[in-house]
Amino acid sequence: MKVFSLISILVAGAFAASPMPAPGNYSLDLSKYTFIDTTANTIQFPKGNASFETFFKKLDTLIFENRGQVRILHIGGSHLQADVISSRIREHLIKEYPGASAGRGFIFPFSAARTNTPASYASAYQGIWDKSKNVQKEVTKPLGLLGIAVSTSDPRAEFTLLLDKYNSEPMWGETKFRLFGYSDNNDIVPVLRVDSTDIQGKFDAKSQSYVFTSPRPIDTIQFQFRWLDSLKQATVAQFITDSLIQDSIMRAQMDSTRLDSAKKAADSTKAVIPQNVALPLDSMFQGECDVLDTACLAKEEQKDAKSAVADKGPRKCSVAIKKPAPNYAEGELDETNDADEHCISEAEVVPDSVKKNARPRFTLTGILTETDNPGITYTNVGINGARVRDYFEDICPLFEQEMAFYKPDLVILAIGINDANVQKFNDKRFREDYDKLLERIKRVSPNTAIIFETNNDSFRKIKKKRFVQHPNGEVARKSFFMLAEKYSAGVWDKFSIMGGLGSMAKWEKADLAKPDRVHFKLTGYHLLGDLFYKAIIKSYQEHISNLPAQEPKAPGPAPATKASAAKQP
Repeated sequence: MKVFSLISILVAGAFAASPMPAPGNYSLDLSKYTFIDTTANTIQFPKGNASFETFFKKLDTLIFENRGQVRILHIGGSHLQADVISSRIREHLIKEYPGASAGRGFIFPFSAARTNTPASYASAYQGIWDKSKNVQKEVTKPLGLLGIAVSTSDPRAEFTLLLDKYNSEPMWGETKFRLFGYSDNNDIVPVLRVDSTDIQGKFDAKSQSYVFTSPRPIDTIQFQFRWLDSLKQATVAQFITDSLIQDSIMRAQMDSTRLDSAKKAADSTKAVIPQNVALPLDSMFQGECDVLDTACLAKEEQKDAKSAVADKGPRKCSVAIKKPAPNYAEGELDETNDADEHCISEAEVVPDSVKKNARPRFTLTGILTETDNPGITYTNVGINGARVRDYFEDICPLFEQEMAFYKPDLVILAIGINDANVQKFNDKRFREDYDKLLERIKRVSPNTAIIFETNNDSFRKIKKKRFVQHPNGEVARKSFFMLAEKYSAGVWDKFSIMGGLGSMAKWEKADLAKPDRVHFKLTGYHLLGDLFYKAIIKSYQEHISNLPAQEPKAPGPAPATKASAAKQP
């Protein structure tokens, strides 16, 4: 077990006496970025930091006594799904302060949903999977904390998560796993594969989850799915394999004939991979989009938003949602983009698994990884294009149920860029949406500390290659401070730290931001992660400096020996 004595000395104030740098004091050269306001890089507390005492005390216990675990949850949109800024913060916390991990937290095989896997780990899959995300207009699967689900009836289905794929040295060694998911008719069970051995999980019907324990710490997590009717699984798997091979041959022959008739180069003749056949790649780039390819991500978000329009099946919504009129007397600026509201299907959708001769089906909503070690767990939650209301109960009914197994000590709320990136922004509605989300979080973890992360400055695209400044960033910033005052929370004012309105153009010119002027490049995300980590550590060190000094205990009487006891009358 790792001892934190060195860290204890550091945070107690003996920085100068130690040859190692204090946590958060790593070199960060911002001299060439004069537009960044480093003086604003603090966690601001409009109502004081009393609500952070529980969080700080848990850190005290962890650092000074090497006991307990501290859990952090960071929720946002595409910035958080990419997991570049959050990965940077996580790495600092685990490696520098206090130097141990209590598990990677929640993870998911995003590649099976054909979207970008977080940059901090790799995801690979086999088989055919369907996806459901909280940003889709019609959501037909119950979603949880992560806002995403994948389901499969493919007997060959499996997925692998490689937590240390991109780490220069191993960081993770997980021993406990809770897989949240279910089969429609209890006819499929997931198994954890460790050293070519099936590890059976214990099913918890109440939480719809399976609990697994690995015989040793692992950083490569592989799950396969076993049908209760093993003969049927083997038969269907062979049938699918044979069919795909024949289909590939036929498509290749058709393409070859077409190319010959057009007299095209022979070297361009290629076999066509049938649609929906997943290849077992092992990269964070597996899926439709590169993790930082914002143009591709934008197209994916638009496709998800329009998916219900093209769908003429039983999931189509029967009643359109009406737009409420803006109440100017109560401070509403204008109507929001309510046309993009979720439309939950009222029609009863018959699960595939209860249809005649249907295959068993399994749905997965997330995996929580843990260890028994003292340390910090840092989970990022983000879906490209997500807004605050996308985590409401009608969309993510399992949100609280899954969070109950995590119970964060600190929640960092960074949702807002997609809410405000509209022509007409309803800031009052924005705050009301956050009220509903915070009510859900507080029901699970009432004493959790809250930090609001203001939106980054951004530009709005009005024509091809033409952008205009977006004043909604400043409006949203004021709303975050109002929320922080209401909930006695902290604020990390990213908008002001960047340089305020219009600063995104300077970040792009400095090669820190993407041309879409909404997202950042790798260097920009890393810089923001460094800045946030410095801010939160500064707040904690201020807490340390205000702790009362402990008086040394007076030495007690020396214990009596047998000889001295014998001399006593």
